[in-house]
Amino acid sequence: MATARTAIGLLAVLAACACTPVRADELTLYSTREANLVEPAAAAFTAATGTKVNTVFVEDSLVKRLTAEGDTSLADVLLTIGLDKTTQLAARGLTQAIVSPALDQAVPANLRGNNNQWIALTIRPRVVFARKDSPLATITYEELADPTWRGKLCMRPAAHQNNVALVAAYLAHHGADATQSWLAGLKANLAHKPVGKDNDVIREIAEGRCDIGIGNTVALAQLRDGREGNDWRAWADAVKAVPTAFAGGGSHVNLTGAAIARHAPHPAAARAFLEFLVTPGAQTIFSAAELEYPVLATAKRSAIVEGIGSFRADALSIDEVAAQQAAAIALIRKAGFDE
Repeated sequence: MATARTAIGLLAVLAACACTPVRADELTLYSTREANLVEPAAAAFTAATGTKVNTVFVEDSLVKRLTAEGDTSLADVLLTIGLDKTTQLAARGLTQAIVSPALDQAVPANLRGNNNQWIALTIRPRVVFARKDSPLATITYEELADPTWRGKLCMRPAAHQNNVALVAAYLAHHGADATQSWLAGLKANLAHKPVGKDNDVIREIAEGRCDIGIGNTVALAQLRDGREGNDWRAWADAVKAVPTAFAGGGSHVNLTGAAIARHAPHPAAARAFLEFLVTPGAQTIFSAAELEYPVLATAKRSAIVEGIGSFRADALSIDEVAAQQAAAIALIRKAGFDE
């Protein structure tokens, strides 16, 4: 069935794509996302343009590999998960500006890097979880520190990058003093010392060990699709994602991002590949692999993601969030959050 669905998806992309031929016969993609998750979209690009995509899975640091290779690198396109890693590539001078009106139109400005050094391909909102029978219908990040939730909050360690990014976003919105107070409120509301992953937060909510938790929608989606087994699916089915936003803003999101490598041997083909990845059909295929949200508003979401709900991404630029990460880590340590 999976093969049939992929084939149907590829046909849909080809039917919808008005791709123009690119001169290169091939390009090289360095990806920290496993090759099997990228291959369906890459295969659709090859079918549409004739350009082969050679995918190299980089399990270790992408920055280290590119730095070691220097101008002899074969990488054309760089793909990685997490705003910390995506923005680091540009900060280290390992990317080049992407000049593309098509990408400017398709990808919201807050999900593109300064000077167009990278783009987001998919997003994963970080929101509040609660049991499905909970009356909680909406909440702000600010309200998570309210004493109403004393002893009722579960979350993974704050030092994990997903939580560092959330704290950095809060810091960008409210400043250091307010963020320090917020962290103190969160810590006071914890049901127990932060442990585990987002999956564990979902399980604990389902089991009634806490009323609310913080996690990425992708964790809930992947448990609901059964890849971790029936027990995990049952726990995920008992939990909902609550619409969560900053006061006066939107939902904090993390991302899967892509860029053109600084020394790309085939920059035109690289740009064409990125433009292809934000077409409606390719977005549908690519976002379904990890059960993330497409950045293109008109792209179809997977049924599981659609069932989790809609979240309006915060207008704060990802680069602004990334710039606050070191300060966020310092505040987390000062609060003794994970102690």
